[in-house]
Amino acid sequence: MRSWFLFIAAAAFGTALLAQVTPGLSIDIIIHEPNATDVGGYIAAQTVVNPNYDPLQPNGEPQFLPAYGNGGGISDELDSISGEFYALGGTTTHDLAVLRNDTGAAIDIDTASAVYGGAGFALASSRPAHDVPNAPESTSPDGSAVSIIYPYDPATINVPNGSSVAVFLIATKWRQSLDTSPREYIWTFNFDDGAATTYTVEANLLVPKVGGSNGGGCVSDPDGFPTGLWILATGGLVAIVTRQKVLKKLKA
Repeated sequence: MRSWFLFIAAAAFGTALLAQVTPGLSIDIIIHEPNATDVGGYIAAQTVVNPNYDPLQPNGEPQFLPAYGNGGGISDELDSISGEFYALGGTTTHDLAVLRNDTGAAIDIDTASAVYGGAGFALASSRPAHDVPNAPESTSPDGSAVSIIYPYDPATINVPNGSSVAVFLIATKWRQSLDTSPREYIWTFNFDDGAATTYTVEANLLVPKVGGSNGGGCVSDPDGFPTGLWILATGGLVAIVTRQKVLKKLKA
């Protein structure tokens, strides 16, 4: 099987050097718990082993599950579309990242090369968004979390200048107890183009407030992208109007 995915251990983030972010690149739209229509044909076809499947004692569970999750969307006060990734204790999150290109030139992301394990992207580092020198925070909300990155296309993703395009899905398994919430971090991603130019982009990671009605349960969303999100056959997002509820972000 082609090694199109990449495993990242968050514990290694502490040794990573701060990368120079590429001017004009941003990930400011993340679709949480997307469905098959959202993630496109390639990601929708990927599967993971069902941990509850037991061939010796059949219990009705399928042997494999969709890599993008159950496609039911996020629940409660958390927005299905937001400007940050979520870290939710005791769950596996599935987030579709949308890359904005304002560099002045189109970018062809090479997802077929051996670089970054053939995933096309690397989660290079994690750090707290607000750090105090005399009270340093952990580099990640979960030092043992493992992420898997799935590129939107297995060969090349074209991101025209001035456009926003869905580029990858990241699935992360979080332990039950995360670092103190609410807490904000910054994830740094690297990727290459066909000419071996390396690009670096950052995105926010939020540990939502614990308690209350925030949660990660699923809600039905049979229509694919929420109203206001239109997607071309190529995967390019041509109009983005988010319907967001207010999520109060308390800072430590």
